[in-house]
Amino acid sequence: MIAIATSGRDGAGLDRVGQTALSGRSGSLAVGLVVVGLWLTPGFAAAGDALQVTNARVPASDEVGIDLPLVMTIRNDATEADAILRVRCPFANFAEKHTVDRGEGAPAMRAVKSIPIPENKTIELKRDGYHVMLLQTRQKLVDGETFTCAVVFQKAGTKETEVQVSRTP
Repeated sequence: MIAIATSGRDGAGLDRVGQTALSGRSGSLAVGLVVVGLWLTPGFAAAGDALQVTNARVPASDEVGIDLPLVMTIRNDATEADAILRVRCPFANFAEKHTVDRGEGAPAMRAVKSIPIPENKTIELKRDGYHVMLLQTRQKLVDGETFTCAVVFQKAGTKETEVQVSRTP
């Protein structure tokens, strides 16, 4: 709890339970200073507002019960790295985070625990790199439709993201 003692003509001060009793100009100033102080605290605003998800898309499909890649662009303007922990979409039963390994032989997709989002970078989740696989689709996905999916980040929290269904990858 933050306690701010003020004094002035209006007699504002601490009340009986130790909470702040603020009124008038001094109260507004004190609250404003606390808000500005929190905003200037490293990592406070960086976690949520500094991360944007754009251009999320999934291929159109006439089939139900299949697996489809969800790709997107993520811009992290924060001074700290972040990571995608999970994705929830209403048109799929499950979602897995994947990467593509290029060892010996053909490239192979494998599940990963999280997808790293470096600080001060823009990354593109795409089919041949990091991406999210939406498993067991529940409905046909028609070109031009949009859905909202929840992308959950380690530091930035949940970002509701509009996903475009598109015939083009």
